[in-house]
Formats: sequence, structure tokens, C-alpha cells
Amino acid sequence: MYTRSFDPWKNKLCTCPSKFSLNPYTGCAHGCLYCYASSYIKEFFNCRAKQKLIESLQKEIKKIPANSLISLCNTSDPYPPMEKKFELTRQCLKIFKEHEMRILILTKSDIVCRDVDLLKDMRSCVTITVTTLKHYKQLEPNAPSSYERFRALEKLSKDLPTGLRLDPIIPFINEYEIESILKLARESGVKHVTASTFKPRWDNWKKLKLAYPEFASSLNRLYYKNGQKIGNSRYLSTDLRKKIIFRVKQICDSFSFTFSSCREGFPEFNTSSSCDASHLIR
Repeated sequence: MYTRSFDPWKNKLCTCPSKFSLNPYTGCAHGCLYCYASSYIKEFFNCRAKQKLIESLQKEIKKIPANSLISLCNTSDPYPPMEKKFELTRQCLKIFKEHEMRILILTKSDIVCRDVDLLKDMRSCVTITVTTLKHYKQLEPNAPSSYERFRALEKLSKDLPTGLRLDPIIPFINEYEIESILKLARESGVKHVTASTFKPRWDNWKKLKLAYPEFASSLNRLYYKNGQKIGNSRYLSTDLRKKIIFRVKQICDSFSFTFSSCREGFPEFNTSSSCDASHLIR
């Protein structure tokens, strides 16, 4: 099935509500250095459309209860450049609208603005990831700029509930940009923030070290000497993660955002009924 239950690995730190996940494309065109999916999906940065997706979805949708929460997407971005040509995500949205599904969009692309005509008439929410204001050309070489994403959020917020994913927070690299990013989120009409720290696997760890050799030894100490392994990822120590996440929460509180963290182990800091912004869906 193309549409499947979210979190098949049953990560013990996941606090997401029950939902289904759909990726209209295999792989992603953004080329983000920190992406974890490139460690287990072959040729991940070679984005390709899924064959017979729409035909399959039309059959699968009959097995999914009405009003189910559908997340687009948790692995590949639903709005790669080729979406302008193939419109797979837009076709999926039309099917979900017909079957009265609740839709949560996760993207780094401003192409999502094209579909506001559909989304505003659905029970939907759009979350856009912004990681950095200074390093996006290096960390996310093929994605729209962070400023284009904020312009998209500003447009979307006029018709839809929107959220910001501050993800991942990487010590020494973008940790000092948190407040600046959240200020722009407030100006863009965002209602919710989900934050997450960098959790390296073998593939993205190698890429990040090559891109930032000046921080490699310090990051190695934080993750591989003083950190811990959870599942297939490396984590910062509990104390350091808690310090970073609590700092984000405090800023979010001051800006009147609802707040949550993603797979960090601190649900007591969450100020919303969902960690993924789905509580914003009307």
C-alpha cells in the first residue's frame, strides 16, 4: 500500500497521534545534508514519481475510515520541482477531499501555495520546515530559500492554519538562530512550532562532517562520546537535549505559539494536544 500507518518502526519517543502517511514521490530533490532517509532509501536524492499512484490510492482510500488524518509527507517532500509537471500531490489532495480526510502537509517548498484553493476547503494544516537563515544554501542546497518559505507561510496563513518545523537544531551551526527564526515565524502568521535536534545516522553524519570540518570534532564529542544511541540514530545527551528544547519552548511561549518537540523524550514541555500541529486542523 502507498498509504500506510505512520511510524512503522514504533520509535519509543514518538508522540504523534494516530495517522496515515503518504509519499507521492520516492526520494527527494532538496539534497539536505542532514536528511536521515538517505541512509536507508536507495538513491534518495534522485527524486522520482511513484508509478500508478493515483490508481492505487483510489482503491486504498476505500479501506481508510473517513476523517482519518493523512500526513503528506514524512519521508519525501510532497512538493518537489517535478510536482509542477506531474501534480501527483494535487491529485491526491482531490481524492482526500472527496473522501473527507484531514490533511497535514509537511514541506520545504513554496509550491504548496498553488494548492491553497483545495486546502482552504478541506480540514487541513500546512507546516513548513525552516532550519536556518544563514546556512540554507549549504545545508539544503536544492530547496527554496528559507525566506521563500516564510513568504509562503505568510500567504498560506491568510487562509489556513500553519505551523513551523524548526528541524533539525544542530549545535554550533544553527543553534544560535533559533530566536531569529521564531520571530519571522510570528510575523508570518504561524500558530504552532515543532522543534527537533539533529539525530545523525551514518550517511548524514558523514556529509555534515565534510561540510563543516571546523565543527566535526566538537560534534563528534557531543554525539559519539557524550551522547547516546536510540534506535538507529545518535542523540545528544539527555541534559543537553533538554536544555535546547526548553529554550525553544520558552521563546515559543513568549510569542504565544503552541509548542511541541519531535522524538526528544520531553512530552512535559508540549503545550499542544498534538506534536505535529494536527490540532490546528479545524
